[in-house]
Amino acid sequence: FPSHDRFSIGKMDVGIVASPIKKWSVLIQAETGFKIGRSTTPFFDFILGGTTVREVNNFRPFYGYNYLTILGNSFIKASTTIDYEFYKKNHFNLSYNAANVGSFIFDATKKWIDKPSFTGFALGYGLDSIVGPIELKYSWSPESKNSYFWVNVGFIF
Repeated sequence: FPSHDRFSIGKMDVGIVASPIKKWSVLIQAETGFKIGRSTTPFFDFILGGTTVREVNNFRPFYGYNYLTILGNSFIKASTTIDYEFYKKNHFNLSYNAANVGSFIFDATKKWIDKPSFTGFALGYGLDSIVGPIELKYSWSPESKNSYFWVNVGFIF
């Protein structure tokens, strides 16, 4: 029988939204996740990429990369979004995110405070419609040179 090592998962997500000027808002977020214990089981690792609006298990959104692209048992991520409502219920937004992801990055090596290994940008348009929010977003990453176009329609249930 295969042995099963015990481990736990720790996660934290903090953020703040401010509206310094009428019709403008700024969202600043930081999040982290890590495995406690030395298990090599990859099933509960953190997976970053895409524009996952509904966060399930350890899947985290990350602009500039496709879904299920960045994998590690620990991560630290910072992001910011600037939103401008140029007309009633119509928004333009610009986002940036940066992260370090890997295996046990919070160990004595201090990899988590290094220059971010992954960064991404996004430019979007959002509309609050009768069927719910509609969002079009173009994202790209300077590291991978890849770009993606995302469409989200409706409310999350």
